[in-house]
Amino acid sequence: MGDQPYEMMDAHQAADALDAYLAERDPALDRLRGQLSSAGRDPDGELDGSLYSVTPLWAWIIARATELGTDPRSLAEDPTRATWPSWARHGRLVDPHPPAETIGLVDGFASYLGQLISVAAPEAIWQVGEQLIAEHPLLNYPVLASDHHQLFLPALPLYSVYQSAHGRDPMSGTEMRIHVQRTIDAMHGKGPEAAAIEEPLVTVVAELDCFDVGLREDIPAEHPEIVPLLIAELCHRDGVESVHRYGPAALIVTVPDWDELRLKLWCTLWLQRNLPR
Repeated sequence: MGDQPYEMMDAHQAADALDAYLAERDPALDRLRGQLSSAGRDPDGELDGSLYSVTPLWAWIIARATELGTDPRSLAEDPTRATWPSWARHGRLVDPHPPAETIGLVDGFASYLGQLISVAAPEAIWQVGEQLIAEHPLLNYPVLASDHHQLFLPALPLYSVYQSAHGRDPMSGTEMRIHVQRTIDAMHGKGPEAAAIEEPLVTVVAELDCFDVGLREDIPAEHPEIVPLLIAELCHRDGVESVHRYGPAALIVTVPDWDELRLKLWCTLWLQRNLPR
């Protein structure tokens, strides 16, 4: 299976990838405990299973990610890639990328979130992400899911360490705690995340020399201020040449070095973080 992207896997490969992800959870959490101890922190106190433990834990992780910055080598030249967790090798990391230590911190944090959310929402189970609709972004990913919601746990932490590594504003500890609480609520069928499971925030279609990006129609209707903010932020991403809004929920994005999955993931994670609740 190598480093094949999740989206390109068949059903058997996706099932094997889920097994690999789950087998990595306890070792990843053990490594996080060791990193906390090496930093002079108390792993038992930091990882007490409470929702409020997320705030200081994430604040420490993001501070460390900021210190580490980006790896000077490209993904193709980074010799540590073979040691990365399977989700990072099968996912859509891009250059300049975080170093192995940062990816390991995200891996341990994802393991901790999995335990915490599973206790708070025992109806949630691990499964292969399903393509409930044609543009579902989690197809074949290892997700924690209930009848109401499914989530690839490393996604938002990874997005945030990318922000930090590039000198941009990452999620704070409080923002991450709120995200986890919303996830728990969604697993129980409460909140906008659960209500919107059958409709993606973003769809992306590759055109000849650009991408046609569609936002969920309620976004500009209910939050008219959010689309200009999205456009402004997107225009400052590396490689983005232009963004043109041709309708309330429609954009044309010119970014030659990206593929549609990278653009969709970036826009989805940005909206998950910035949409008002």
